[in-house]
Amino acid sequence: MAENLWALREQKKLSVATLASRAGLPIGLIMEYEAGQRSIDARHLTRLARALYVEEADLRLRSDPRPGTGQLERQPRPAAAPAAAGPVQPAGQTNHRSDPAAGSPQPTPASGAARPPRERGPRPPRVQTPRPPAPARPSQITHLQEVLARLGRAQAQVEAELGKPLAEIDRPTASKLLTQFQTELREGRSAERHRAYLPEAVDQYEMRYLTEVQEAGTPLHFTLFDNTTLAGAVVGFGPYNITVREADGREVTVNKLAVVSYVKMPAAPPAGQEPAA
Repeated sequence: MAENLWALREQKKLSVATLASRAGLPIGLIMEYEAGQRSIDARHLTRLARALYVEEADLRLRSDPRPGTGQLERQPRPAAAPAAAGPVQPAGQTNHRSDPAAGSPQPTPASGAARPPRERGPRPPRVQTPRPPAPARPSQITHLQEVLARLGRAQAQVEAELGKPLAEIDRPTASKLLTQFQTELREGRSAERHRAYLPEAVDQYEMRYLTEVQEAGTPLHFTLFDNTTLAGAVVGFGPYNITVREADGREVTVNKLAVVSYVKMPAAPPAGQEPAA
């Protein structure tokens, strides 16, 4: 037969706090269940049965209050007393406070009265004094001297153009001069660059060989890196290219870097004569 929650708890000699701790429920909720103020929730029924080591069927879903206690009634909380407020000051009325120095009361504006707007004049413009540029770093001066030496320019000539020694120029001027001189140095190097020739003996040998086959009209057979072949007479050549006229009269120019090898083609046999085996 199902029993009240409070009866089973007392049989197990457990306090409300201990039962609440075992079941993982709030103490206030346990007290409401025992007073019969609410039915035990199905999820809480399992917890309470395990905490009391009983079956769920042994617990009444809504307990009867203990004899002589009746159901607990929640008493409403007393309303908070209103905060004490001072007398309301009529709008436009001023309070008077005494001035110890003058000995007479002085009117003060009421708390609700609007204050006159404060007149503010225009702010004076903020003048920012430009900071002088920092002097050139010693490393910049040293770098300038090295670049001038590589350009073959005299330091005295540059200082005459600037109107001051290099040691007295500022940092932006040093950066500008370095950029200018380094650009001149790069442009001068580019103008001096030329094709990296092969050793002179190889270049001369190739030139003589191609000149010979061109003058003799001997056809050459070319093998290219893409596994294609080309055959014809050399009609022109340069440091990088060779121009060949094929049998059908079409001229083809190939880059020397694309050529694996080229060899002389055997001369064609006279008409009516079989080629040698």
